[in-house]
Amino acid sequence: MKKFTMALVAFLLVFTIIPIAKAETGRDSNPFSDLKGPNGDIIYLYNKNIIGGYPDGTFRPNEPITRAQVAAMLVKALDFKLIDKPTVQFKDVSNISKHYQTLATVSELGILRGENGYMRPGEITTRAQMAAILRRAFELPMDNQPTFVDVSPANWAFKDINSLAKNLIAGGYQDGTFKPGNPVTRSQFSSFLARALDDKMKLAGYRSAVSEKGVEVERDGWIYTVKTNKLVKINQKTKEEIILLSEDDFSDSDGYVEQKLRNGFPIILFNNQIFTPYWKEVDIKSGLPTDYGLMVSSITGEKLSTTGDKYNDITMYNLPNSNVIRNVTLHNFEIYFTIEKKVRQFDKGFNEEVNTDDMLILYSADQIGFGIKKVHEFDARVIFDDIKGSKVKPNVNQNNKSIKYDSSAMYYFNKKGVFAYSMLNGKTKRLSTIQAQDMTVMDTEIIVEDSKGKKHILKK
Repeated sequence: MKKFTMALVAFLLVFTIIPIAKAETGRDSNPFSDLKGPNGDIIYLYNKNIIGGYPDGTFRPNEPITRAQVAAMLVKALDFKLIDKPTVQFKDVSNISKHYQTLATVSELGILRGENGYMRPGEITTRAQMAAILRRAFELPMDNQPTFVDVSPANWAFKDINSLAKNLIAGGYQDGTFKPGNPVTRSQFSSFLARALDDKMKLAGYRSAVSEKGVEVERDGWIYTVKTNKLVKINQKTKEEIILLSEDDFSDSDGYVEQKLRNGFPIILFNNQIFTPYWKEVDIKSGLPTDYGLMVSSITGEKLSTTGDKYNDITMYNLPNSNVIRNVTLHNFEIYFTIEKKVRQFDKGFNEEVNTDDMLILYSADQIGFGIKKVHEFDARVIFDDIKGSKVKPNVNQNNKSIKYDSSAMYYFNKKGVFAYSMLNGKTKRLSTIQAQDMTVMDTEIIVEDSKGKKHILKK
C-alpha cells in the first residue's frame, strides 16, 4: 500500500511541478486554450518560464493550487539553487523522487514547511497559507495593522496577511473580508506571485477595512490620543509630540457649551483618518452632555481637502435622534453606531448601579453620514465607560460598558446574559447567562466581570 501511495504521488507531481513545454506560439500570445479575457499575470509568468500548463494545452485557472505547484513556481520565480544533497526526510515524498530536491529546498529555506515529517505535496493551499509562504519567500516584514474584517490577531497568519496587503500583493473582497481559509486557485496565485515579483503589477493602493479604537491607539511607531485637550500623536521612540487638532481649530459654538476634545475621549483610527466622538452640547448646571457629535480629521494634522478645515463634523442625515449616537466604530468602510430607541434624559439623579437595560438600535452609514441602514435591535445595560479625570457623575459619555466591538462582531450584555452579534452574517448567539457589569474583548476571548466583581473568561 505504501509503495502504491508513493507511486501515485510521484505520478501526480509529474503534472503539477514540471511546466509543460511551450507550444510554438508567440511568447506574448495566449498559450492556453482555456484562458479567456485579461490574463496578464499568467502570461507574465509564462513568458518568464515560471509556469506551464497541462499536456492538453490547458492552464485550468480555477483549479486550487497544490503545495507542490507552489514550491515549483517559487523555485523558478526566485531562481533558487536546488540543494545538492538535502538531508530533510519526508514521510510522503521519497528522497529518490525527481521532485524531492525542489520540495526539500523550499523546506530547508523555511518557505514551505511540512509538519510531523509530512510535506503534503498534493494538498491544496489556502489563502492564509499563501500569504505566509509569499511573505517568507520574499522576506517581507510582518505587519500588525489589521486589514480585513475576518482576520483577527488570533489568526495564525494575521501578520503575514497584513504584510501582503500593505505590500500591494493581496487584496480582499468587496465586503472587507480576506477569506483566509478559502483555497487559492492557480490563477489567483499567479496574480499574487506576479505582483510580488514586479512593482508594475501591484495593486493600486492599500486600504484597511478595520478600525483601531481606544483612548490610546498605537500604529507604526506612534501613539494617537487626546492629551491636555488636544488631539496629538507621540513618537514612541523619541517622545516627540505633534499636535493634530486643538481647541483653536474649532469655530465658536454659538453660545452653548461644547467639548470636542477632552482627556479620556476615545478615538478611532481608520486608514489615514481619525474619528472622534465628542460632546456636542453640555448642560451648564449638571455638567452632563445632552447632545453628541462625531468629527473626522487627518492623522497628519493637515487640512481636509473636502472642507479646507482641519476637521469635519459628520451629520447622520435623515436619522431621528442623531444627536444621541453612541458606541461608534468603523467596519468595512462604514460607520456603525447605536441610538436609544427611546431617548433617555440623564441628570445627576441617574444611578447606573441600578441594573437597567435600554433598547438600542445599531445603525450603519457611509463615512459622510448618508445611506443610513438599520442593522440590529437589542437590549443593553445602561452603564458607561469612565472618563479619565472627570468629576462629573455619572460619566455619561458615548460608550456603554455593555457594548464592545472587534473586527467582525459586536458584543453586549443585559439582564439575560452576554451576547455576540456577527457583523459578517447578522447572526446573534448568547455566550453566557452571566449578569455582567463590565467586559473586555481580547483576541480570542472575552473577560467578563459579573455583578459581584468576579471575572469570567468566555471564548469567542
